[in-house]
Amino acid sequence: MTFRPQGNIDPISRDVFQQQLVGIAEEMSMALRRAAFSSIIWDMYDYACGLFTPEGEMMAQAETIPAQLGIMSTALRHMKGAFPLEQWKPGDVLVCNDPYKGCTHTMDIVLFSPIFLEGKLIGITSTIAHHVDIGGKIPGTEAADNGEIFAEGLILPPLKLVEAGKPNQAIFDIVAANVRDPASCQGDLRAQIAGCRTGERRLAELFKRYGVEEARALTGACLDYAETYMRRVIAAMPDGRYSASVKIEDDTTSDEPLTVAVTVEVKGDKLKVDFTGSSPQRDNALNCPTASTLSMTNYAVKCIVAPDIAQNEGCNRPVELLAPEGTMLNPRRPGAVSVRHLTQQAVADAVLKAMAPLAPDHASAGCQISFPTFCAGGFDDRPERRDENGAAPYYVISDIIGGGMGGSAKSDGLDAIDTHGGNCAILSAEVIETLSPLRILETSLVAGSGGTGEHRGGLGIRRDYQFLSGRTIMGAYVQQTRPETQPWGLEGGGPGAPGSISLNPGKPNARPLKSKIYGLKLEKGDVMRFQGAGGGGWGDPKKRDAAAVARDKAEGFA
Repeated sequence: MTFRPQGNIDPISRDVFQQQLVGIAEEMSMALRRAAFSSIIWDMYDYACGLFTPEGEMMAQAETIPAQLGIMSTALRHMKGAFPLEQWKPGDVLVCNDPYKGCTHTMDIVLFSPIFLEGKLIGITSTIAHHVDIGGKIPGTEAADNGEIFAEGLILPPLKLVEAGKPNQAIFDIVAANVRDPASCQGDLRAQIAGCRTGERRLAELFKRYGVEEARALTGACLDYAETYMRRVIAAMPDGRYSASVKIEDDTTSDEPLTVAVTVEVKGDKLKVDFTGSSPQRDNALNCPTASTLSMTNYAVKCIVAPDIAQNEGCNRPVELLAPEGTMLNPRRPGAVSVRHLTQQAVADAVLKAMAPLAPDHASAGCQISFPTFCAGGFDDRPERRDENGAAPYYVISDIIGGGMGGSAKSDGLDAIDTHGGNCAILSAEVIETLSPLRILETSLVAGSGGTGEHRGGLGIRRDYQFLSGRTIMGAYVQQTRPETQPWGLEGGGPGAPGSISLNPGKPNARPLKSKIYGLKLEKGDVMRFQGAGGGGWGDPKKRDAAAVARDKAEGFA
C-alpha cells in the first residue's frame, strides 16, 4: 500500500500529531498509576492505556505492558458487538474481563469510554489493569491446574460499569463480594476510570484545537504512514517461509512439554504467521486466548520489522494470523487460561526466533521467558499488625522477577529485565515488607547465568522471600527450567542458565519445586527462592573481546 496524504497534511504535522496522541496516552497512564491502590499497578506497572478511533483502530498507546496493549482492539470489537456504538453515551464506561470476549485472563479488567465533541463520537479511551485478585480457589486467582475458566474467579461480560456518568453500583458490589481485597479492587477500578476520563478530556481538547475533520485526517495519515513503513520494510525482505519452535513446561496435567510451532511466510509486502503444529489445548490454565496470541505476534513482528516507529493499528495491518481452533493458542471455551502469560511469552519467543534471519541487526538470542512469579495471601498474624480486637488483617501480595535478555550482534544482553509481553518492574523490598508479612533476604544477579558468546546473554535474578506469618497460601510458576526449554543461543552462542523455584534453600528440609505451584501452604520461617533464567549468548564465544571477559570476571558476572 502506498502512503496517501489526506488533504494538505505534511509529514511534520503528521508526526507532531502522532506524538501528541502518545502524550495523551502517557498522561492517562500517569493518572491511573497515581490513583491506583495496588502495588502491582503503582509499583510494578502491570497496566496499560490506549486511544482508539470510533472504528476500533488504535491511535496511540502508553509504553507499559505489550501483552495488555495488544488485546485492546480485539476486546473493543467484542464490546461493540454487545453494545453497538449508537448505544454509547457521554459519561459511559464499559467493562469486560472475559478471555473469550477478546480479553486476556480474568485478572486483567478492561475498560472503554467514548469521547464526544459537539455531539459526535471522535474516539474511545481504554485502560486495562491487572487486579491482584479476582476470586478463585487461591489468592491471586491464577492456578496452573485449573481445568476450566469457571475456576478462575469472577467473569464480567461486556457491561456498562458507568452509565451516563452514574456508576452502576450493583457491578461494584458484585466485584467486592467476589474478591479477597475488595477495597483495593474497587479502588483500582476507579483509578482505571480516572485514566479513561483523562484521555477523554485531552483528546477532546486536541480535536477541538485542530477541528474534527482535520484531526480525523491527521489520524488517518498516522495510521497509513505506519502501515506503509511496515510494508516497505517487509517488501525488502526475501520472500519465503521461516519456521521455529519453542517448548515450555506443563508440569500440571502432563510431564510432556507444550510446543509453540510457527511458520512466518513473507510474500511481497505481507506477513502470514501460522501456528499450525502447536500443541492442542490442555486441561490446565496454560492455554492462551486468541487475543493474547495476536497481541504477542504483532509485538514480535514489530520488534523485527520496525522497532523505532510509534505503535498504532497501522503497524498491524500487513500481518495475518492463523492459530487453529482447539490448540493452546486458540482454545475452546471453557478452557482455563489464567496462566496464559507463560504461553504468550513463548509465542513472542518463537516468532522472534523464526524471523531472526530476516533482520539480524534487530534480532537477539533467546530471552528469558521464565517469568518467575508468585501471588501469596493469608492472615498477617504478627502481633503489631492485629487490630484493637486482636483480629489479623488479610493480605494479598504478588511479585515478578526478571532474568536476562539474549545477546545480539551489537551488544551483550541486558541483565535483570522482564522481556517481551511483560515489562513489569520487580516489587521493591520496602514495598513488599510494608504491605505483607514477607521479608526479602536477598536480591542478586546470578553470576554466569548468561549464555556464552561473542556477546553474552544477560544475567538472571535470584530473590529469597521469608514468610513471617503463621500460614500463607501461594500460587507460583516459572519456565525454562530444563535443557529443552532454556533460552536458546544464536549464531553459535550458548544457552542461558535455567530458571527455578526452591523451598528453604540451604536448610535440612530444602527441596526443589516443580515449575508450577498451586495452593502451597507455607509456615512461619519458610523461605522461597525464585530464580530467573539467563539470556542466550550470540556468536562464537572464542571471539569475545578479552577486555569484556576481564570485565565480567572483575564485576562478578562470569
